[in-house]
Amino acid sequence: MILMLAKLIQTVRPSAVTVIFLAIATGSSGLSLATHARELGEIEIGIVEDQTGESLVTRVQLLDSKGRAMRIKGARFARGWNLVEGPLLYRGRAGNYRYQVFHGPQFSAGNGGFTLHDDGAGSDTLRLQRHANIADEGWRGADLLARGVPDLVRPWLAAEDLDLAVIVDEQTAAEQEVPDAESFVLQPTASPADAAWVEHGSYHDTRPGSGLVLHHWLPPAEVPVDLPSSRLLVMSKQSVVPAGGLPVHNEIQRLWARDVPVWLASGHVDSIQILSEHLTRDGTDATKFTPYLEPDPGRFRGPRGPGRLIEYLYWQVLETGLRIPPSAGSGYGKGNSPLGYNRVYANTPHLSPNYWWLALKAGNSFVTNGPLLRARVNGYDAGSILTVPRGQAEFHLDVTLTLTTSDPVEYLDVIFNGKTLYQARLDEYAKQGGVIPPLQVTESGWAVVRVVTEREHTYRLASTAPFYIEFDGRARISRSAVRFFQDWLAKATKELASDAESAAAAAPYLAAADMFWTQRLSEATAD
Repeated sequence: MILMLAKLIQTVRPSAVTVIFLAIATGSSGLSLATHARELGEIEIGIVEDQTGESLVTRVQLLDSKGRAMRIKGARFARGWNLVEGPLLYRGRAGNYRYQVFHGPQFSAGNGGFTLHDDGAGSDTLRLQRHANIADEGWRGADLLARGVPDLVRPWLAAEDLDLAVIVDEQTAAEQEVPDAESFVLQPTASPADAAWVEHGSYHDTRPGSGLVLHHWLPPAEVPVDLPSSRLLVMSKQSVVPAGGLPVHNEIQRLWARDVPVWLASGHVDSIQILSEHLTRDGTDATKFTPYLEPDPGRFRGPRGPGRLIEYLYWQVLETGLRIPPSAGSGYGKGNSPLGYNRVYANTPHLSPNYWWLALKAGNSFVTNGPLLRARVNGYDAGSILTVPRGQAEFHLDVTLTLTTSDPVEYLDVIFNGKTLYQARLDEYAKQGGVIPPLQVTESGWAVVRVVTEREHTYRLASTAPFYIEFDGRARISRSAVRFFQDWLAKATKELASDAESAAAAAPYLAAADMFWTQRLSEATAD
């Protein structure tokens, strides 16, 4: 294992786990500029990959002495950040300036400062170190909740070291031009290894009680206020995929919404955003929400509360025996988070959108808004079902992982059926040689490997999609989790009953959901 933190480099024996801490690249401070009889000062800072010397496309924040964000001429500018394609070239008034530079989670961040004089010019170089190349491992990262025009979103992919951005819209097919097959084809950049693409034509249902994202499908006409959101799930899955198009992928974006238990009962949900607009980079400007049904009043409070609550609700979904993978989206274009702040990585050996979406649906993935976490259990990828031989009373889990992070880590853990099976602070874990001891389980269930950072202003973490363990060929179904969603459904039914028209339209879906959860309860295998 190699442990790298700032200037500290320590080598210990090789292990099944690799942890890499990202160092921070620092540029010159108080850079003295030569005099060239100019009215304004000028600075050129080359931003390159340290190992290769190649120029990088980066997201740069440049602040003057009063903390005001400066626009860099010729660069795209969004919410205080500049898209710098090559060196940072700035011409401005005399004064002190400081900057932050980012190129995604696989690279160290950079920061520095300089002083401009009225008649000076100078240059410097900032070298960012690459600490991971997960594309070589088959991982491709995506932001599944962005807004804007594709041509304006696409350039930021390179700056964020991101492979896919999905632009969602509340407009229907009747209100906009339906994307053709070319919208879903890889747009290659410099080389196949750097290929990236932007998709549009995903419908975001933001009506009261809803919060679905229907990827690769747009409603054919205006959606009435009283049309059940579950009707959209059915319509999307019944739609014909155009030649060269992508299959519909239905996603829950608001796991706190009224209609969640009806969606889960439909069997038409392909993923759930557990990192979404409720989590932002600096903890501000996040989407506020009140859970439709409070699972544990008073428990989820403080800046981390919303993130922990959604994660807990997702675990309750898994506890009902439903095997739906997690996903992520930043809400870019609405809040103040950069593109890809919340992202999901899916593992696929083939560079095509179709294979990527299949990998996500299969749960061969992890979500993050900070660390990069790649884990396997007994040599299997996330999304796998580990079958215990019949008659065997216990089963050992051998967890191996590779972690890359620039954030201080509070702990890493393995969650089994919603409870901590293993937990360690990273320094303790490193002292143990970076090896997670074999973990013993005695019942069916699900497991996720997770890393939680020390950031207190927001919930910043990485989590694998679930691994599933089956004893005697039986999945885990928790009675308490099923009853939780039954209570949720009962509250939703009561609310909808207050409007006769809405109640009539929703009745078939509510009845089907009630039958589903009743049957689920009869099949429960655990408390």
